[in-house]
Amino acid sequence: MNQKKWKNVFPEAPERFHKKIEATLLSLPSVKEKEKMSIKKRFAVPVVALLAVLALGTGILATGGISSINGWSSAHDTYTEIPTAEQLQKDLDYRPEIPADFSNGYVFHSATVGTVQGVDEDNNVVDRHKDIHCHYLNGDETVDLDASKWSVALSESAGVTEAYQDIDIRYSSNIYKNVPDGYIMTEQDKEDEASGKYIFSIGGEDTEVSTSEVQGAVWIKNGITYCLMATDSPLTQADLIAMAKEAIDN
Repeated sequence: MNQKKWKNVFPEAPERFHKKIEATLLSLPSVKEKEKMSIKKRFAVPVVALLAVLALGTGILATGGISSINGWSSAHDTYTEIPTAEQLQKDLDYRPEIPADFSNGYVFHSATVGTVQGVDEDNNVVDRHKDIHCHYLNGDETVDLDASKWSVALSESAGVTEAYQDIDIRYSSNIYKNVPDGYIMTEQDKEDEASGKYIFSIGGEDTEVSTSEVQGAVWIKNGITYCLMATDSPLTQADLIAMAKEAIDN
């Protein structure tokens, strides 16, 4: 596929990320839609952090003809305590390394196992597997750790932020401008989108225009892709990189 479609792509970050997502999920009967999107720079909300797309946004490109990604999971947490390796093997068919906490105060709160798949332009499924989305709390602040194991090949294009234990950690940060359905982009909006100043998120609960910053650190260990994501967070690039190193050492 055309790699330009995959470069610098993040899942959009709705305002008040988790509260907004939780409210959306409560309105659904039994499952929550994590996301279905074409790999473009403008998305429709609501979404939950989608590891594969976030990974692509930091320079890890999926090959094998994937043109869109969608996923789903139970509306309820799969784990409210840190899962054991045996539980992960049973539920995921692989064993990601999930830290119980981080030294900067973030502690495991809950996790949800879901299914994610990549499809080609003809809507044929190229890859489908289980993934896990972990939620960590530090007071009122949150950070999320996703783990996913793709069978399609991954290639790396962006510059390495830092190498640690022979593992490349990549960091990205983008500002998302969240606008309601029916919003008509101004000429300034079009210029901002073209320049990369904002990535536009369209739709969702908010009726007012707002902006959100999404940061992510991505790495691959033992064939498993991990992503730490923070939305509108006081964490810095150095903080996320340090947390990634702790997760690698876990």
